[in-house]
Amino acid sequence: MRRGFRKYIWITASLAVLLVAWIGFNTYYIWRDYLSGPPVNFIENDDISLGLYPGENRSASIFTNDDLCGVTPPGSIESLRKRMKELGVKGTFFVIPDHLGKNPLCPGDPRVELMKKLRADGNEIAQHGLSHYCAKNEGRGVKMGAEMLFLSVEEQVERLKEGRAILTSLGFPPRGHRCPCFSGNGRTFQALDQLNYLYGSDLDLPPTNPRTILMPALSRRLMYPYHPFGMKLLEITSQTDPTVRLDKVLMVFKRYHSRGGVFVFLTHLPQISEPKNLERLTDFLTYLKGEDTWICTMVELSEWWLAREGLKVKTEVVANILVITFNNPSPYPLKNIAITFKENGSDLQKYRIVDGSGGKVEVGDIPPIRRILVDIP
Repeated sequence: MRRGFRKYIWITASLAVLLVAWIGFNTYYIWRDYLSGPPVNFIENDDISLGLYPGENRSASIFTNDDLCGVTPPGSIESLRKRMKELGVKGTFFVIPDHLGKNPLCPGDPRVELMKKLRADGNEIAQHGLSHYCAKNEGRGVKMGAEMLFLSVEEQVERLKEGRAILTSLGFPPRGHRCPCFSGNGRTFQALDQLNYLYGSDLDLPPTNPRTILMPALSRRLMYPYHPFGMKLLEITSQTDPTVRLDKVLMVFKRYHSRGGVFVFLTHLPQISEPKNLERLTDFLTYLKGEDTWICTMVELSEWWLAREGLKVKTEVVANILVITFNNPSPYPLKNIAITFKENGSDLQKYRIVDGSGGKVEVGDIPPIRRILVDIP
């Protein structure tokens, strides 16, 4: 009897350990961001610390909008455009090139003219699948709009190419993509990487439920941009809609902001143009503008991150001058990045900044506030 009971306890304990290990492995992409911080080459050393984002910003926040397409009421687009311009906020619009395969955007369409105005205001036009519809979803218990869910890499490549060609022909060559209904998967990453998209925003903040805890997760991060499976492609996870759950949005933003994360919030046309939703959006954007967060577009964040993650920094003292050498292997500059000189007991009063080839970037006196803003080519 005792032997049987001990065996039962041993089996139960072993299964419990395996379950905990599986959950830990599967949620690694969540807790590693809390433990390891941003995945960049350099944050600080004994001499200096370097800002993660431009200027004095502690985090990055990005307004995104989905579903502008050939059936969107032009008035709803204009209402949103005007409100964003009044607030001095820009963002990224993920546009459906050929809604349901029946409503392609065409030259002369008033929606296309409004897209031009959005771009002139500083907004980015990006791609939202091809049609926001897939016949393969029929009878599978999923949304028909989850376009990429069951498609092979080759099928996704063809849809991406077709949608990109439509937007490019209208003068909006997209550099980024978001899957309709966040139906992205590992095959999507392969397709986007194959077609040399700069970034994707194809997955959203997962709900906390048994399925997300127990089912296998993609290689991903939540708070920071990442390269899935070592690809060139940069993936940026999206969070939630401030017009639906403002309390949740504020909670997530504060969590990300405190850890220097990237907070991507989403809205949808035409719903966002409803007066009550515009007011909720206005309240949230006004709140963000009062925080030390960089409000930018997805492409601006992507270019910055690609430069910031790979930046190599070396410091040394030469003739009583702190020499800081930056080596930026990316094609993108880092403008207005903050350098903080640490109080480490030295009496150094001057600094010199050089690039990887030895070219002088800036020379000066270390100011009393021990903080400067510089441009790194």
